[in-house]
Amino acid sequence: MTEELTVSEFNDRVNSVVVNSGQLRDVSVVGEISGAKRSTAGHIYFDLKDGNSLIHCILFRFAASRIRIEIKDGMKVVAFGSASYYAKGGSFGFNIESLTPYGKGESQKKLEELTAKLLKEGIFEPERKRAPPKYPNTIGVVTSPTGAVIKDIIDTTARRYPVNILLAPAIVQGEDAPITIVSGIKALNEIGVDVIIVGRGGGSKEDLSAFNSEIVVRAVVGSAAPVISAVGHATDKSLTDLAADRYAETPTAAAMIATPDRIDEMRNINNLAIRANKSLMMMVSSMRSRFKSIDKRLSPKNARALLTQNRSDLKNLCLRMDAGLRGKINTERSRFNILDSKLDPTRLKDRLNQNMMYMDNLSERIDRSVSDILKDRKNRLASSESMLNGLDPNKVLDRGYSMIMDAKGNVITSIGRISVDDDVTIRMRDGKAIASIKEVE
Repeated sequence: MTEELTVSEFNDRVNSVVVNSGQLRDVSVVGEISGAKRSTAGHIYFDLKDGNSLIHCILFRFAASRIRIEIKDGMKVVAFGSASYYAKGGSFGFNIESLTPYGKGESQKKLEELTAKLLKEGIFEPERKRAPPKYPNTIGVVTSPTGAVIKDIIDTTARRYPVNILLAPAIVQGEDAPITIVSGIKALNEIGVDVIIVGRGGGSKEDLSAFNSEIVVRAVVGSAAPVISAVGHATDKSLTDLAADRYAETPTAAAMIATPDRIDEMRNINNLAIRANKSLMMMVSSMRSRFKSIDKRLSPKNARALLTQNRSDLKNLCLRMDAGLRGKINTERSRFNILDSKLDPTRLKDRLNQNMMYMDNLSERIDRSVSDILKDRKNRLASSESMLNGLDPNKVLDRGYSMIMDAKGNVITSIGRISVDDDVTIRMRDGKAIASIKEVE
């Protein structure tokens, strides 16, 4: 008949075998650290693993105080200690007394080899990276559908710049994570989004191993849309962080990179409006100065002076022409008188008749020229008088309009030149009235 043991008795027997086995005491075990954690009591727990197996290890506080190396995941070490068995919990482990580096762990070695390979290809060069669009319509997100990442991104974009959020669900930890992340990036590119955020909410270095996968890095580099990496491990960036077009320490920071701040945009628009208004005011001021110059040239006072000058010039021209004609006639008469005394009376009479005919024709032509000149000058004078009448403010008043002047007698042409309670003078066709401004609109 087989011996019947209680659970406690069985565990005690196992513990006795483990503790008393010379093969399991004071041995050195070579392995790679994974999942290192420090308890509040100061003990350090982690796993030692190789390509096929792992063992749970504990480094008690006293032994940990003597360790001079930084314990971190991926480190390959030589652990010296003994096997232990926790009878109450039925768990087997390895109690470490000392820990020394063995060299680089296999995972770390592979990571460094992949990093060197990608670096040689120029994957991490800034010149290759693209800036996200300033005003996106749709943002694609590759992450876990149940984590806080997607919620943080939705909340941040809703506050800053509401856009469409398209989630490609993915596993972000474990052996299957790289495939789902790559599939998510590919699906979002096929749908057509403006920018893609890839990430998770932080974690240990081993938790983030999917983002050090070569297929994930190449999917990020080959994405048609710019990619923002938000893996959430600022102290130890992943290869995805280095290869992405932009890197963010948190999902919230990634959402801020992907979207503009609508408050800042409104401020920029207001600044542009102010600048445009200033430019418009300067243009108006310039045009106003030009119109003032033209108005001054066309004012009734200047037009009257110009008309008076033209009249004086016309009178002087007529006098000069009359004097010239009289002088010419007198000269010709003198010449004829001289010839008359020298020539034969018969021939002289014929010549005289011819000359008299010539003089009559000349006089007629001169009269016509003078008449034409005088007619042209009269027409120009009448045109100037018509322009002057058109500019005469009294003519405008005769048509029922009024002219408002300030206390200094200046004509008010803009609402900006008067204020409430200002006294003004209203000039009309047959007189003027004094008024006070009660309201300005």
